[in-house]
Amino acid sequence: MGYNSSCLVSLVVLALIISCNLAPTTAISCTEAIEYLIPCQPYLFGWSGITASCCQGAQSLAIASLSDHRKSVCQCLKQVALSLNVNLDNAKQLPALCKISLPFEIRPHIDCNIRL
Repeated sequence: MGYNSSCLVSLVVLALIISCNLAPTTAISCTEAIEYLIPCQPYLFGWSGITASCCQGAQSLAIASLSDHRKSVCQCLKQVALSLNVNLDNAKQLPALCKISLPFEIRPHIDCNIRL
């Protein structure tokens, strides 16, 4: 298994662990939120630039995050940012580059209780 494959596996396993710890009534699970961003993995880890498939996934996540359960999505992405070596500058730039609006930033120290 190559480096990219092992990171992808780690990302999915982390999503499953986190989703088990979230409330079961979420409109979008942590696993689903991360699946939307799988095409963004090379960009979020700083391996390459932004792609159209990344932006499509980010747009889908933005739409899904408009639900009443966006706080759980925020908490999920916060845990991923804390647990993996996400390039925080790239994560911060993702919404602008993909021309989307998320109700929160993808960063490890965001307070998911504020304005959500």
